[in-house]
Amino acid sequence: MTWSDHFSGGGGAADGVKKVPGSVIVTAGNHAQHAVATYRANHPNVDVRCADLSQTVPADWPRTHALWSSPECTYQTVAQGKVRGHGEFVDGLFSTTGQDETAIRSRATMHCVPRFAEHHQYLAIVVENVPEARWWGPKHNRGAAFDVWLAQMQVWGYKHRILYLNSAHLAAYGPAAATFRDRMYVVFWHEVLGRDPNFDKWTRPLVRCERHGVVQAMQAFKWTDTCSPHKPWGKHGAQYVWRCPDHRCAAMPLLPIGLRPGSSVIDHTQRGRLIGDRFQPNTRRKVEDGHRVYSGAPFIAELRGGGSTHRALTEPLSTITAGGNHHLWVHGDAGDVRDRYARMLSVEERKVAMAFPKEYKLIATAEDWREQQKQLASLVGMAVTPNASRDLGAMVAELITGEDLEPYTLAA
Repeated sequence: MTWSDHFSGGGGAADGVKKVPGSVIVTAGNHAQHAVATYRANHPNVDVRCADLSQTVPADWPRTHALWSSPECTYQTVAQGKVRGHGEFVDGLFSTTGQDETAIRSRATMHCVPRFAEHHQYLAIVVENVPEARWWGPKHNRGAAFDVWLAQMQVWGYKHRILYLNSAHLAAYGPAAATFRDRMYVVFWHEVLGRDPNFDKWTRPLVRCERHGVVQAMQAFKWTDTCSPHKPWGKHGAQYVWRCPDHRCAAMPLLPIGLRPGSSVIDHTQRGRLIGDRFQPNTRRKVEDGHRVYSGAPFIAELRGGGSTHRALTEPLSTITAGGNHHLWVHGDAGDVRDRYARMLSVEERKVAMAFPKEYKLIATAEDWREQQKQLASLVGMAVTPNASRDLGAMVAELITGEDLEPYTLAA
């Protein structure tokens, strides 16, 4: 089972795929030098190329059975509190601002998928992106460009299914990530295979129902302005929930039993500093409120916008982003919050939360220390969570080889 890895970042997809027996990443491509250096350090047997894939010729790349592609999502997402456009040149085709042109070029990386599929005729392809990428298109016709993109793939013989999954829930072939991370995965498979992937086996997490015990959950989409059960789209909680497949239990949302707590990634030997009178008023408010809500138990104060305040360490961390560190660990058994300790989570801890192994190397190539920290943060925050590529990679391996793989057994 050979794979190509496009827009490969620091190798998150490869780290997951290689956990599937017989699966090998042959070649990878990415434009950022620090990402390529990180990839090479952790996957020395892969032919990693530092290249702008949109400017390369597919014939120059080796043919493999499958392709994992993670086109740039910066201008698709609503991260950093900014509402993105839908793919049009807002200031006109010959805009001189450069901003909209940059956004268009970013979205254009999606076109690399059908270009390479046309030439290589992969048996299967997984395209990873943010859920908002589904609405690629002009404001007056949201999603139209995405639909045309899907039609291109159909022309070259591909069937498809769109999955909306959270990395904290993906534990079919190993442990889940310890951070919530909603992503869209478009799975393509070539009609020559004559069979479809076993989606139920690999994408429906185990939940505990009071009436039926441990069962495989059903994904239930809500009726909202952006989605419905007939037109699924979105993120866990806001647009869909997991529930028991028995209709009698349909009213009760359930959480997967494979959730990993945020406490599992904390290095408890690094205590941090006494809180004392530190922090600005807004941060102080979150710290004091969390101290009161969790009755002195350790917690994470979330130093970001969007209404987030704090989170118990018994559940996964909030989404880790490329924009920097937003997770303040507050701990200590003092009754007065000023006598407790606090520090930001390190890049290494966030890396482990994203389901990377502790020994995974992160490499920055910038000379300035601050730029190095930005590069390290981007390597983690923009990565494919290895548990996602592992589970979907197992599904693809089953599809192509016809061999059954045994799912991961969670403790009941």
